Amino acid sequence: MDKFVVFLLCLFLTIGGVAHIYDNVVDGFLPYDFAPRWLNIYWSVLGILDLLAAYLLIRHRRVGLVLMLLLLVTNVIFSSHAQYTLEVLDNNTALQMKTLFLGFSIGVSIWLWSARKHQQSRQIFR
Repeated sequence: MDKFVVFLLCLFLTIGGVAHIYDNVVDGFLPYDFAPRWLNIYWSVLGILDLLAAYLLIRHRRVGLVLMLLLLVTNVIFSSHAQYTLEVLDNNTALQMKTLFLGFSIGVSIWLWSARKHQQSRQIFR
């Protein structure tokens, strides 16, 4: 069961990472010009960091969990700031999905942290 949950986490991180990389490829680096520069940089770099977190979840599970949670917490905080304080986002659907994924990730991370302590996490696809 833990392999399936790690697969889901990697899938969601990959979808998010590819979406941010797509924005950078199609619209150029720092495509979020409606947001402050610091937020534009954060969202632009998030594509690579999401993919790194997915890779680390497979190769080094605990490091991947920590990076994933760090990215999700900061992303929800910064996106909430952009939505409710700066009012630069038109729609809060993406924020709600990120918040849902954060809640799911926190819940399963507690379980995955100790699941199969003696098994190497790179055996996920075997």
